[in-house]
Amino acid sequence: MLKILISSLFINSFVYADVLEKITDRNAINKYMRMHKQSFKKLCSGGTDKHAEELYKSFLGDGIYIPFLKDGNLDSETISDHLPMLQKRLTWLKGVEEKLKNEKSLRTYLISLKVLQKDLDKLRSVYHRYYLENSFDKKKNLVKEAKSHTHEFIEKLQKFIVSMYYLQSFEFPVDHFYLRAEYDKYKSSDTEEGKRKANRAYFLRKIVEEGAVNRDKGRSDLTLRALIDSIYMRIDSYSDSFLDNNLAYDIESLFDTLDGVLRGGKREILSRISNWVAKTDKDVTYYSNLLVQQKNKKDFFKKMFNDKNKARYALSDYIYEKEAEVYKFWSEKDLLYRQLFALETILFHEVGRLDDDAGTERSDVLKVVMNRLAINEYNKIDASEPLHSKLQKLNIKNIDKYTWLNVLFKQGEFSFTYFFIPASRGIFCADQSKTASRLRRKNLSLALNLLRSPDPGFLATRYFSRASMLGRIDMAQVWDDYTPIEERPGPRISGDKKLQLHYKNSNYTYLYNFTSAGTQYEVLRMKGTEFVYSPKSKKFYRYRNPHHFKYFIKNKAY
Repeated sequence: MLKILISSLFINSFVYADVLEKITDRNAINKYMRMHKQSFKKLCSGGTDKHAEELYKSFLGDGIYIPFLKDGNLDSETISDHLPMLQKRLTWLKGVEEKLKNEKSLRTYLISLKVLQKDLDKLRSVYHRYYLENSFDKKKNLVKEAKSHTHEFIEKLQKFIVSMYYLQSFEFPVDHFYLRAEYDKYKSSDTEEGKRKANRAYFLRKIVEEGAVNRDKGRSDLTLRALIDSIYMRIDSYSDSFLDNNLAYDIESLFDTLDGVLRGGKREILSRISNWVAKTDKDVTYYSNLLVQQKNKKDFFKKMFNDKNKARYALSDYIYEKEAEVYKFWSEKDLLYRQLFALETILFHEVGRLDDDAGTERSDVLKVVMNRLAINEYNKIDASEPLHSKLQKLNIKNIDKYTWLNVLFKQGEFSFTYFFIPASRGIFCADQSKTASRLRRKNLSLALNLLRSPDPGFLATRYFSRASMLGRIDMAQVWDDYTPIEERPGPRISGDKKLQLHYKNSNYTYLYNFTSAGTQYEVLRMKGTEFVYSPKSKKFYRYRNPHHFKYFIKNKAY
């Protein structure tokens, strides 16, 4: 059914082929860029961006989560039940701080890390030998050898992770997938009980999903701690002979990050821990005072609740109002430029510069967007969505006909359109730097290529980046009604004589192999860069990191 819908979309797209035939890519891009500049001048003037930033700061408040019930009363039960855990975190952190102070240096940890890195290389070497071996008996022996090495490596890694007490999460190991799933069950609940459960789930996440931050308020190290959690939980019961690709990738990512952190020295980590202690102490005092105050200051909490709601409403109202103005601006342009706006805006925010020069990932993301045009689930702005009323207020008629804009602004699909995501400001106050302009032009060129030559054989309608998920959560675990597209090589590399020579002389690290469209490929690392090699055709290709972008097709049964 999906294939029929998508094929119909591409047939209909040729209705506009005459428009594309009458204009060159260069002229189309230049005209679009002029329109884009007009949009910026019209919708991002007079301190618009600064006002949006102020509303966002007001919405965040002091950054401390306060659980309220639906009626505006303080959810004191949730605070009371979780305060002991927060106090426990404070005690734990003080212990970590004191223990770390007594460490002479982190040199021994760095030495252990180097040993583990060599062990990982050894595992890959055994896997490579297994991959190349044709003899069944020799393969069997290599499996036994690999199992022994893997078991030994896992034991070493477990001990190493346990020893790094100063980089563990509170309540280590934390199951981030479970915590997210529990919160997602209730976050949109309209019932009193559902609201309480959502509060409890979120409060728990705020306690255990927190990392250390520098005093200058740099980035939190939560991502590192969550990665350690995830790896430890997966290796705890690991019994395969070889490391699977996801696990090997995550372990290597961990090693690379740890190398930088440990080389930064004890003083840097201790400073972050001390700052975390001070913050947690402040949080404990804050929540304790809330429980005392709520007994006699119900009006105060009602006002706090109302103030938070007002701040939330003010930000939401302003962002969606501005998005509606953007929608109106482009709805008044010719179809081609509506198409280009939707496509390049999605690419700018969803992919950015995380792609090769050929735009391989950007091209596939564009195809996903185009595939959604044929599906009502994606191409309509429902009356219940906050943007809908804003569009009506601007007297935009027949909203359903602007499918390209609807796919872009459809609630819940592209996170950068949410009012509480700072990147949403980039929709009406787009980056105007030279770097952004160059990227935008490249994206427009890719979009025009696809509009001229659609790919009806590519049926994916979803994608996600596992590498960007906290704890490396794999959405394939919850997308039961979708099937992932197999890994594929990137563009063919021409002029690969040096790579061929390195391959011939075995000057590379073998990472893993995969099969695509019946052809087997090897993923190799040469001088710090990954490449894909086809033993059958003896050709090299660019590497497409499947942990950055993975695409999914909806199952026929759905």
